[in-house]
Order: sequence, then C-alpha cells, then structure tokens
Amino acid sequence: MITTRTFCKLSTLTFLTACGVGDYAAMASAADAVQADSLSDMFSDGKVSGYVRSLYFSSHNAFYERGKNQDTVSYGGELAFHSAVYEGFSFGLSALVQRGIGHDDNPNKVDSYLGPNVTSVGEAYLQWQRDKFRITVGDQRFDAPFTGTSDYRMVPQMFQGVSAYYGDSANFLTAFRMYRFKSVLDDSYSRHTSYNPPIDSSAAGAGDEKTDGFWGVGGGKTWALKPVSFDGQAWYFKYLDYADMTYLQARAIRADGLVKPFVAVQYMHQDDDGKAILGKVDSNVYGVQLGIKVNSVTASLGYDYIKPNSDSYLNGAPVIPYGHKLSSGDFFAQPLLTSTMDLGAGNAYAINVKGAPLQNLVLGARYSFMDLKNAPTAQSLDQSEYLVYGSYSFGGALKGVKLSDFLGVQKSPIKDATFLQNRVALEYVF
Repeated sequence: MITTRTFCKLSTLTFLTACGVGDYAAMASAADAVQADSLSDMFSDGKVSGYVRSLYFSSHNAFYERGKNQDTVSYGGELAFHSAVYEGFSFGLSALVQRGIGHDDNPNKVDSYLGPNVTSVGEAYLQWQRDKFRITVGDQRFDAPFTGTSDYRMVPQMFQGVSAYYGDSANFLTAFRMYRFKSVLDDSYSRHTSYNPPIDSSAAGAGDEKTDGFWGVGGGKTWALKPVSFDGQAWYFKYLDYADMTYLQARAIRADGLVKPFVAVQYMHQDDDGKAILGKVDSNVYGVQLGIKVNSVTASLGYDYIKPNSDSYLNGAPVIPYGHKLSSGDFFAQPLLTSTMDLGAGNAYAINVKGAPLQNLVLGARYSFMDLKNAPTAQSLDQSEYLVYGSYSFGGALKGVKLSDFLGVQKSPIKDATFLQNRVALEYVF
C-alpha cells in the first residue's frame, strides 16, 4: 500500500503516530515481503492483523456552543488479512466496526463522530508488484496530502480506485484515480465527500451533491548532501467538480550531530473545477516552519498565510473534499479540535514541542493561533488553542497496548464560550 509522506514528520500526524495512533499504511503492508510458492501459500503465509480500540471524548461547550457538554465512549477496530505475494500478486481484506457504550438518548450529548454505529468492509484490494513498482486496485487506504489520513477516529478513511507507486518513502513517483470514498462515519463507499452528510450536514455544505472522485500525480526526492539533507515533494490533485490543487513542500535538515536544526516551506494553489459545487475557488497558501531536533525532543514554529480573496470560497480558504472537518494535518499551523482550512483566510501560527523523556513514554504540547476571517467584513477569529498530550506503550505481557490522552482548550474573543475537549484512547494493536 502507499506510504509516501515522509513530510508528515512536520505535521499533525507527528504527534498522533507518536502517541500510539495506528499507522494504517504500515500495518497494511506488513505481509508484502513474504513470498509464496503457490496459490495456497498466499493464504497460509498471509498475515492477520488489526486493532481493538476504545475512545472516550469529553467535550465542554462543544465547538463553542455554550452548554453543549458531551461524554461519549465507543469501541471498535479492524480485523484484516493480507496475503503473501505469489508471482507478484497479493490481496487484502478487512472489516471495520464502531459501537457505542451507554450513549445518552439525547443526540446533543453524544459526540457526532463516536456516536453512530459503523459496520463496513474496509480494504478489498488486489495488488501487483515488481521490484519498486506496485499497482493497487480496489478498496484501499490511500496516504497522500490532505486525504484525512492524519485524523484519528475509530476507523480510517478509505478510498476505492486505482493507485500506482514506484520507489520508496524517500524517492518516489505515484499516480492515482479514486472513484469513491468512505468516511470515518460511512458504512459503505459512495460518490460523496466530506462536504456531504454525515460529516457536514450544515446549510453551507454540499448537500447531496455527488462527484466522480479525483485523480492526481505526485513525486518526492531526497538529497543527502552532508552536512544537510534536503527533501521535496510535488503533487497535483483534480478534485472533480470541486477544485484543482497544486501542492509543494520542501525541507532542509542537518543530517549529523546532536543538534539538528531544520527549515521547511509549503505552497498550495487551487482553482475551481467543473460544477464548482462550493462556488468559485481561487486559493493560495504559503507556509514556513523552523525547528530543531535534539535527541528525542523536537521543537518547531510553524506559520501559514492563507491569502484572503473575497471572490473565493470562505474568503480564500482551501477546499479539501476529503479532509473537511477533520484534522487537516499537512499545514504547518494546525489546531487539533478544529481545522485551519475550515476557518477562513489570514494568518495561522503554531508552536510545537514533543519528546520521549522515558522509554515508551511520549509527551508534547502545542499552542496555535488562528488569525483568520471567513468573509472580508467578518471579525477575525483570533482563536487560541492550548494542547497537551501524552502516550504510554506497555511492554511485557501487555505489549501492543497503548494509552493516549489529548487535552485541548480553544478560546476566541468572538465566541461566548470556551471549548474544551479531552480525548482518551486505549488501543491494542496485533
């Protein structure tokens, strides 16, 4: 399966993975290196994997709505089988489930992401590979910028289509055509996006509008030029009937030594496409990140400028059909409880610190500030988010068990309430 985003070290996915969030793509490809001698060996030498997870989300004044308090506990997970490789061919199948525990009868008191029951097929793909090339057809995990893979809920987002990949995580070329999509709340694949229900049921969303998915290409290259290592990536996405997107990112980091400073930049441009379901789109985003890594500790300062445009969707905000209302992840300045891309245009900042003070223990903190407007005449959101998080991975007889906690607080002068949410995850990966 595709695992292309080396740059995710700079994004929201950094602390999600560090705190015990399942690396879906890595888990999916665990059996790829096993070579079968016969068709029957594809099954006998295959690998059963998955996870069992319980999530507890506790919200106070959820999304700034005064008095909207929620306490939601759900459980679920995935059971997957990935075959061994025979004559270059392999396949994967998985089942996904989410169920609630003692949910309140009042839907306003239940988290909208953990509340619904989900029962669905996850992966159902056929793959052919030779040397560094592979092509995957069917229902699959798909890891690329702004596809929502950095969001952490009970089940992952999935895509139905064709993807081709050549290379490794450092140097690669990829092309893809996805026809259908299954969100974290859907039981089946459809032609909807995250701008449709059940993710977005608001009047500002896309209603029941359907699309034919998206296609695109991407590539990445790493240059080891001591004492500095450079890596860069370039992507083009055509979100049919929404927007065309060009996305570039590059980073330079000191390769050796105890202290490793780094600098990264990112750029995004979008124009509306086809029916332009959300209206005119003309969006430009510029980002820069400065940081330093010392042993296990990484500290960074991120900044993104979303250029205001009164004639474009949400004053110039980017249109992300498969990451809307999720942690957008790939922006350098990104809160946890809301998404930079959904808040408008202007300036976004984030300060991150994370590290591993003890074996199996990861701790971190982030402060983000969103000086964003969703309309030219609107008052700036001026949203501050304070986030602390941690994770502990057990060993011995409890190997595979991880306990994580994320506590976030958001404040804005134009909101009449303070939004607080605590997320606890207990997970067993096998």
